[in-house]
Amino acid sequence: MKKLLFSFVVLPGALAMAQVGVNTDQPEGTLDAAYINPQDAEGTKWANPETPQGVHFPNVSTEQRSKFKNVREGMIIYNTNKKCLEMYLGIKNEGKKNEVHQWECILNVGSEASQGVAVSPESSSGQFIGGVELSGASVSFTITNNGFSPIDVDFSDAVTVENEGGNITVNGDANKSVSLKGGASQTLTYKLSGTPKAGTLTARFSRSGLSAEQVLTVGKGIADLQDQEYYVLSLIHNNIKKEGYIDNASNQISLKIPYTNGKGSYDAVNIEKTTAEGQERDTNKIILSIPEGEFSQTGVLTATLKVEGDESYKVKLMKPEQEDYVIATYDIDINGSKSKVIIKGTGGVPDRNFDKKTNEKYRHQFVYLPVTVTANDYNRTWLNYNLGAAYADTNTPHFNLNVKKTDQAAHDDENLYGSLYQWQRASDGHEFRNSPITLEKAPNWKNADKAAGRFIKIDNINNWVKNGERASGEDLELWQAGGDNKNNNNPCPLGYHVPTIKEWQELFNAVGSNNKMWSQDQLPNLVAAGFRGNGKPSGGTAGNYWSSTNRDYREAKSIAFTNKINYPDNNFGRSYGASVRCIKSK
Repeated sequence: MKKLLFSFVVLPGALAMAQVGVNTDQPEGTLDAAYINPQDAEGTKWANPETPQGVHFPNVSTEQRSKFKNVREGMIIYNTNKKCLEMYLGIKNEGKKNEVHQWECILNVGSEASQGVAVSPESSSGQFIGGVELSGASVSFTITNNGFSPIDVDFSDAVTVENEGGNITVNGDANKSVSLKGGASQTLTYKLSGTPKAGTLTARFSRSGLSAEQVLTVGKGIADLQDQEYYVLSLIHNNIKKEGYIDNASNQISLKIPYTNGKGSYDAVNIEKTTAEGQERDTNKIILSIPEGEFSQTGVLTATLKVEGDESYKVKLMKPEQEDYVIATYDIDINGSKSKVIIKGTGGVPDRNFDKKTNEKYRHQFVYLPVTVTANDYNRTWLNYNLGAAYADTNTPHFNLNVKKTDQAAHDDENLYGSLYQWQRASDGHEFRNSPITLEKAPNWKNADKAAGRFIKIDNINNWVKNGERASGEDLELWQAGGDNKNNNNPCPLGYHVPTIKEWQELFNAVGSNNKMWSQDQLPNLVAAGFRGNGKPSGGTAGNYWSSTNRDYREAKSIAFTNKINYPDNNFGRSYGASVRCIKSK
C-alpha cells in the first residue's frame, strides 16, 4: 500500500466494511493512523519532518456545539472555549424539564485528580425568561470520587455563568467544603440571581482539572393573551348610508389586545392577510403590526393595521339584520402565547329613531353592537353601550363600536355615560344630558307635547305627567317588551326593550353579586353615569339604571351601585333622569 499523508478523512462506508489504515498497510484496529517517517527505507526523502502529524478534530465553540441536532453518543470535538477534547455522552433526564445534553472533557490521564474525581452536569431549576429577574433558579453538578482516598475540596466558586447581555450572579457558598469518601457522590447546587437576556445561558464548572457545563435556553416573554373581535360599521338603513373604510389615515385601525400574567420581552409581530371581498369587490393586503416590547404583569398590546396597495379598503355595506362578515383573521403567536384577532364588517344595531330629529337640535344617529352575556347558566343579549353614549353616535369623532371598559377608568369616561331618561318617556330629546328644563308637566304618558325636548322639573310627588299618580294597567307598561302599538314609548332599538327589574336581577345574580357590579367584566361599559334631578347631571360616582317595572304612584324600580355597595332592588322617583341599557326581547 502506498503511504499517503492525510489530514484525516473518515469514510463511514469503508469503516463499516473493513479495517482502515492511514499511512499503514497493516492496521491493528478499525481505524489505524501511523506516524510518517521523514524518509523511506531507501533513504529517499519524501516528507517534510516539520509537517504536523496527528488526528485533527473539528474546532467548535460551546455556542456552535449547542446548535447541534441528532448528535450520536461518542462524538468527539475540540471545544475552543474549554480548551479540551470533548465527548458527547448522551442526554441525562431525557424528556424531562431538566434534561441535560452531556458534553464532557476527555480526562487528562496524567492528572491524579482527573483519575480520582469526576464531575457531570445534573439539572437546573427555575424559569429562565429574558428580562425577568430570576427567582428560585439554580444549576446542579454531581461530583464523584472514583478513588479510594477521601477528599475535602472548596467548590464554592467552581461555577461561572455566561449569558451575553445578561447580569447573572452565582452563589455557591453551600459548597465551600465538600467531603467525599472513596466511591461516593454528591450533587452540588449553585443558586443563580439577576436578570438574564434571552438566548443561551451556559453554566460552566471548572476546578482542579475537572470541567463540565450546562447550556440552558433563556426564552422570550409570555403572557395570557385575550382574543379580540374588532367591528367596522358599514351600514345602509332607511336609505341612509354610513360607509365603512379601513385605511392608513383617519380610518386606520389601532386595537388593544389585553393580557394578564405577563413577564419578559417579546419581538415585533408582523402578519399579512388578504381581505375578503368588500364593497365593489374590493380586496387588499392588510398587515397587522405589534412593536417589540416588555410585558408587564397586566396590560395591553397595541396592534396597528396597515393597508397595502391603494391604502384603502371599502367595507361591504350591511343591513342591520344582515350577518356580520369576516374581513380578515390574524393568528398571533408570541413565544407560544396565542391570540386570535378577527376584523369584521357590521351593520350594527341602529337606534329606534335613527336619522330622526327629536327636536330642532338633536338628530338620532346612534348605532350599537349586541353583546351576549353567558355566565353561570345565564344567556341573554344586551347592547354594548347605554342609550345615547357618545361612542355610539356616528355624528361625532368619538364614534367607536369597540370600546370595552370594565375597570375603574370606565367610570371616569364621559363618552360612556349616555342619556338620562325620565321613567317611561320616549326619546324626544329630553334625555340628552344638557337638554333645557321646564316646569310644565306633560298631559299624559305617551305624549309629552309642549315638554318635548325638555327635562320636566321634579315635583314633590315625583311625576312628570299630570295625574301620573293615578296611572294603572297599560299606562305603566310602556317600556316593557311587546308590540310597538302597545309600547310606543320604548326607546330601545327594534327587538330590544328596557329590562324589567327581574331581568336586571337575573343579570346581577349571574355577574354582579358581592358588590361587583362596579367592576364586573361580563357586560362591558356598565358605568357610573349618575342621574339627573333639578340640577345638572351627576356622573362618575354612582350608576342608576331604570327598569320598566313600576313600584307605586310616584316611584319605579331601578338598580344602583357605587364602588362600595349594590342596590339590586332600588326605588327611584319617576321624574328623575337615569340611564337606560337595553336587553334583547326573547
